[in-house]
Amino acid sequence: MLGYIVQKFVVICIGVSLTLVPDYVFAESQHVLRLLVWEGYAPEIQRKKFQQFILEKYSVDVVLEVNYIVDAEDGFAALRLKKADVVSPAHNRINDKRFKMIDSGLLLPLNLDNLPNYQQLNPSFKQLNHLVKDGVHYGLPFAWGPYGLVYNTEFFDKAPQSWNILWDPKHSGHFSIADYGEINIYITALAMGYDRNSLGDFDRLNNNAFKEKLATLLGNAHSLWVGVDTADDLQQKKLASSWGFSIPELKQRGETWKWAYPKEGVPGWIDNHVLSQDLANKPELKRIAEEWINFTISAEFQTSVLVEALSTNPVNMITVDTATDKQKRGFYAKSLNDPQAFIVLMPELDRRTRNGMDNLWNKALKNFTTNSKSADTK
Repeated sequence: MLGYIVQKFVVICIGVSLTLVPDYVFAESQHVLRLLVWEGYAPEIQRKKFQQFILEKYSVDVVLEVNYIVDAEDGFAALRLKKADVVSPAHNRINDKRFKMIDSGLLLPLNLDNLPNYQQLNPSFKQLNHLVKDGVHYGLPFAWGPYGLVYNTEFFDKAPQSWNILWDPKHSGHFSIADYGEINIYITALAMGYDRNSLGDFDRLNNNAFKEKLATLLGNAHSLWVGVDTADDLQQKKLASSWGFSIPELKQRGETWKWAYPKEGVPGWIDNHVLSQDLANKPELKRIAEEWINFTISAEFQTSVLVEALSTNPVNMITVDTATDKQKRGFYAKSLNDPQAFIVLMPELDRRTRNGMDNLWNKALKNFTTNSKSADTK
């Protein structure tokens, strides 16, 4: 099981000289903006474009320090310890009963006047309950999609219809899933026929049949990928669970992978950008941080990064409306309520439930470790 703060650390130093703008004058000549995001959310080419944008608008040297999230808990730790300025937590982490990022004062309200691209968001994403409290926005959505089932078309004439294919003995050792206990518990529950309201009900899941099913999933898995799935994780396998980020690169390598639409549904997520309360007394850095958020929800960024590079769903409606037919076919769903996709947003959990799920996963994980050692020995 991953630790709470296991991260790949990348430091990118970007020098930017500034020009004066009428509406905002910077007093300091240098700032460091620290990003904690999922890998793929701040690609180099976009950082350079942001650098040029800042070059033309402000008179400051900006250093971007980019940390990549590996474990979903990393965001809370970074905010609490003041190790990041902009963080991209999932929807179910912000108001998690353990974290309560808004109520505990970890997040800084956004000034929507500095975020004009907010007007381009899909209307259904403008007033999300996990980001807005008492009319105040504490973050903006950036991307959304499924933790879905993907398949290698070399091995399948048609898409699998159920998550239960991962429990089919003939596919044992030929698929990869995330090293992410909570979400694998959700797909196991869906495979067993639990309804969407039971995914976060530890008392219902804490039974021998469920434990055996989860252990078998791990026993059948070839490998566990970390953070986000990459082409290296999935290449030459038959099946996988995926955020979808690896699909474009796999295509470039000559493997065509596609989404399946399990009849049981798929866990869904919304990733967001939030600002650390640490910026409260740093108005210039807060302004740069809001510029970054505004930049990432622009139509150009969303098309280039989410649609073309990561094959995931944008929140910008201009991106959706101007997408090619081929790109639209790559979207997992038209909306979170798309009946074809049957997306079940991952629930917020209380401390007891999350601890219980961690315990279920850690016990099941021993089955994967044992089987891996046995395979290595053979």
